[in-house]
Amino acid sequence: MKRFWYAAALLLGIGQTLYSCGGKNDSDETSLPTQTEMSTEFEATTDELENDTIVDEDDGDPNIKAASVDHMKMVIDSHGDVVGRYVRTNQTSYTVSVQDDLEVPKIGHKIVTYSAKNGQGVVYTHRTHVNIRTQPDLKSPVITQISTPEGELPQTYPCLGKTQGWYKIRVKGAVGFVRHDLVEWDGIDTF
Repeated sequence: MKRFWYAAALLLGIGQTLYSCGGKNDSDETSLPTQTEMSTEFEATTDELENDTIVDEDDGDPNIKAASVDHMKMVIDSHGDVVGRYVRTNQTSYTVSVQDDLEVPKIGHKIVTYSAKNGQGVVYTHRTHVNIRTQPDLKSPVITQISTPEGELPQTYPCLGKTQGWYKIRVKGAVGFVRHDLVEWDGIDTF
């Protein structure tokens, strides 16, 4: 009897995995959008930009889970410059990660926790038409938008703090707020 339950649980898990990865159940009446529908889904007209009626990136609950962590350990040198993300401590060195892992001596370096709340690091997005607002509120005016076209490296923006589920950032010479779930935070710019 125990084997039956193990087999049933395994088959159920495989079925759920296949379905969530795009497998289609014969009784499923819904269909995925076509490539044409997906490519035009987030295009905005000038009228939409002026009237802030874009619904793809800025609507919804600002309390939903953030796209990334907003604090991490960094290794800095004696001048306060970031060397890289802390990975581990070795006998005489720290392993840090920038784009690749490297070793730096413990002497002249220390581990510091960077956080968005303290206005450290950078913010970037892989989305399009993300609104930057004057205040951390969906009803406040839009200053500008940030986007990353598909296949391109994202532009990074200095993080100036985090409050009420919003990052405060500097973009195009202005200071504004962006919802935390529409962007990612990192302690160092590696793009």
